Amino acid sequence: MGEITQAITSLDHSILLFIQENLRAEALTPLMKGISMTVNLGMMWIIVSALLLCFRRTRMIGVVALTSLAVCLLLNNVCVKNIVDRTRPYDAFADIVPLIRKPHDSSFASGHTTASFAAAVTYLRFFNKPVSAAVLVYAVLVGFSRMYLGVHYPSDVLGGCLIGAAGALIVFRLYSIKFDLESCRLRRISAEAEEAEKRDGEKAEA
Repeated sequence: MGEITQAITSLDHSILLFIQENLRAEALTPLMKGISMTVNLGMMWIIVSALLLCFRRTRMIGVVALTSLAVCLLLNNVCVKNIVDRTRPYDAFADIVPLIRKPHDSSFASGHTTASFAAAVTYLRFFNKPVSAAVLVYAVLVGFSRMYLGVHYPSDVLGGCLIGAAGALIVFRLYSIKFDLESCRLRRISAEAEEAEKRDGEKAEA
């Protein structure tokens, strides 16, 4: 087990060094900092999900998303981080230079990535493809920003992806036992609206 952990850490270190030496750019750094900052404490996803509560049509989406965020952040930040207690890359390797203030909690798994994928996977269940794709791309960028900034290993980000996605799917499944979440899917409503417009057009032509 120790050899496997050492091999993963070695690979993580190599990837971070590659990003640091080849992908960091003066013009890109402010963007990566901004993307990462929007998800501090999961705030952007919490705000978006809370706004969804304000509209009857999207209220249930907001409820499911906020529940997923709460469950995943609790699972990761309270349980996983304290159990694994992994050292941050800049503390383990002197050649890794962080570009933001050093977080002092455990490295595994990335809380920013966990929150982003918890929200993204929830939204994927409800929204149409353009919105879902945009949210998923943003979640991926959040994960990449944490590596770019030198505060997380790639395996931290991967762990955050898995925890966030799995937690969101479980929460969705539990809610679907009691509530008709299928009727909350905006993609389905949109498809029905398009079909109705098509029928109306055919009737008008006739």
